[in-house]
Amino acid sequence: MAGHGASLLLLLGILPALLVAVRINGKGREVLYLAKGDSVKLGCPYVLEPEDNGPQGVGIEWIQITPERPGPENVFLSYQDHHVNYGSGSGLQDRVAFVQTDPGQRDASIRVADLQESDTGTYQCRVKKNTVAVHEVIVTVQAEKPAAPQCWSEGELIEGGSVLLRCFSRGGTAPLSYQWAKLAEGYGGGRLPSGTLQGRAPGDLLIRSLTGAHAGTYQCRVTNRVGYSVCQLNLSPGPRGRQAGIIVGSILGSLLLLSLLGLLIWALIARYQRKECQRACSDCRSSTGGTMPRPCTACAHHSYSPHGISYMQCQHGDSDERAAALLCNDGIRHQVPCPAL
Repeated sequence: MAGHGASLLLLLGILPALLVAVRINGKGREVLYLAKGDSVKLGCPYVLEPEDNGPQGVGIEWIQITPERPGPENVFLSYQDHHVNYGSGSGLQDRVAFVQTDPGQRDASIRVADLQESDTGTYQCRVKKNTVAVHEVIVTVQAEKPAAPQCWSEGELIEGGSVLLRCFSRGGTAPLSYQWAKLAEGYGGGRLPSGTLQGRAPGDLLIRSLTGAHAGTYQCRVTNRVGYSVCQLNLSPGPRGRQAGIIVGSILGSLLLLSLLGLLIWALIARYQRKECQRACSDCRSSTGGTMPRPCTACAHHSYSPHGISYMQCQHGDSDERAAALLCNDGIRHQVPCPAL
């Protein structure tokens, strides 16, 4: 009985000490994945028990623990007796500050700006009164968020057909995850309609048996641990008959274009032959001393070509008089009598 009474007295003696305590309102150990260049708030709000009326002030320490810096603890920011002190050696001095002007008012949270990959590590908040409360935040700084992706489609956008939606991001810290969604009236991501399947590549979405229900705007979201980027693609499947009409129209248009091109080439050739004919007739006049009874009315190439020399025959009306201009291979023109036919 005496032993039981002694234990009760001991418990009553230490109970005030248990009540005089500081407590951090946190979610336990936090894990954050952040992008290089971001800013982050590391929370550390705390409360003091009402029974703590002692004269001792609140002390706050922020400590960075990194595998690359073994050794004594690195206190990069502290608060004591209404004074803020900055440590050295962590590279955070110019990028860190308490959120509150007076962190002694139950909030020891800090903000770190322009995060670098070297800031990766465990950050420990210690609040001291008659007791010590500790809160830890594990920060992982990765290189970058996903780069803005590109979206495109492959296949015929006709009802009953199949189309492949593709999405690819060329930058960002791995691993990257891709997710497609069909937007509901232009807002947010909705469910995908039936007939959609995951393609072979991570950013592929296969839609089979297209119908009017598949029309709309689709959004691809590329995500990693530190952020995300999106791109959008609009689908408008058309009737199969209209697609066939477009194909037939394209073929007819191509044929018409080819016909016009053929007519143009024929006209150019005819013009060239007419000019050559006129020039040959002029040579005929020169070879006869300008005594031709009639003007040249017909011109034709003669097939006689000895030694690589070609002749241009010019026939004068219904007479038998002929003359020819010799066209040499080097482009020099001479007048010679027509060869025997």
